[in-house]
Amino acid sequence: MNNIIETSALATQVYRVLRGEIISGVFAPGEKLDINKLAEKFGVSRSPVKEAINQLVHESLIEILPRKGTYITQLRYKDCMEALDARFMVETWAARMIISHVSDEQMDTWKQLLTEMDSLLEIQPFPFETYTKLDMKFHQLLVQWASNQKVQDIYNSINPQVSLARVVYSTLFENSSKRHKDHHHMYEALKNRDLSALINALQQHNDSLKEDTTLNWNEQLHGPIDEQI
Repeated sequence: MNNIIETSALATQVYRVLRGEIISGVFAPGEKLDINKLAEKFGVSRSPVKEAINQLVHESLIEILPRKGTYITQLRYKDCMEALDARFMVETWAARMIISHVSDEQMDTWKQLLTEMDSLLEIQPFPFETYTKLDMKFHQLLVQWASNQKVQDIYNSINPQVSLARVVYSTLFENSSKRHKDHHHMYEALKNRDLSALINALQQHNDSLKEDTTLNWNEQLHGPIDEQI
């Protein structure tokens, strides 16, 4: 029994680190993973690594191809668009649920996150991974405050794909800086209990993500426009 508990605890630790590295771009999409090398890297046996990988397969961050091996998911454009639409759907639902009873303490938490994100945009080189974690937390709180665990679980299953899309299809600082103003608009709308303004800000944010994803997808396929001329 102790061995089972120990393996499970190690698997959770490996999962958290590996998941963070995938989302932050340490591994490239389509990169093949070597379980033995990962076990050596984390200083554990193969079992917790395999268990962590199975969790990440469930989150669509890793895929196992029969007779070929284990790979970082090669994110498809269609998957990105669907994940963004799903996230927007959940966030607008949450906005309707909390608009009338969000507390001052919750607004203070959102404000603090905004301030931290503001400061990160002033740092060069841009700390993309740290900013992304705060960005995810900012959005997750909106759903968390609706106090529906089932919806929150659905939302948490979507977010890793959205984060991976940022790494694959984003120009990092430029896109993050451009969209950061949307977070301020969300904050002001929720503070003023203005549901229409909040949904508009969420819509703008989602549309911007989809636009940049489409642009960068096309550039990866055909090269930048100035190179095509």
